[in-house]
Amino acid sequence: MKKLIAACFCLCLCFTAFGASFMDIAAAETTGTEVPAEEMTPEELFQTGRAAFDAEDYGKAMEYFQLAADAGNAEGWRGIGNLYADGFGVEQDSGRALEYYQMAAELGDAKAFYNIGTMYKYDMGEEQDTGKAIEYYLKSGELGFADAYTMLASIYQYGDGVEQDIGKAVEYYQKAADLGDASACYSLGAMYYSGEGVERDYGK
Repeated sequence: MKKLIAACFCLCLCFTAFGASFMDIAAAETTGTEVPAEEMTPEELFQTGRAAFDAEDYGKAMEYFQLAADAGNAEGWRGIGNLYADGFGVEQDSGRALEYYQMAAELGDAKAFYNIGTMYKYDMGEEQDTGKAIEYYLKSGELGFADAYTMLASIYQYGDGVEQDIGKAVEYYQKAADLGDASACYSLGAMYYSGEGVERDYGK
């Protein structure tokens, strides 16, 4: 289970999440002509950086993420954090990744809160602290990122760094399911099937 969660985190860092819909890449170039950066909106700057990331042009990704961030786009700060977290185009530096995630979080980016929580959960540049991880996952979930609630549910279901609490696990799986997370729906179904922490209900 822990390996699965860790794998999901890596996917989030690479812009395909940890329920995240990062596959809708917006192309920054059309008919071979690139729109000048000064004519782009902050979101377009970020999308251009993201397209460059997918093309493994990490220098360009960094350039456009920085432009987006400077223009007030929270995802731009998170994008820079992702590059440092995985060491794409720069030397891997978890400390700097955390700094950029915090900048994104200050602008209300739900996935940045999630990534910070995961860094604390798995001792990625920060001392492992499940309490802080839960704090950041909760904020991420409250901002609408379903995967954060799924992570919280798993923590409580398996007593991973906290006292096991099946009631809380069900609560957070339900919150994630309400936000459309498929894995949370599956986990809830399995719990109702087996009667784990809830009354067995084959209909549910």
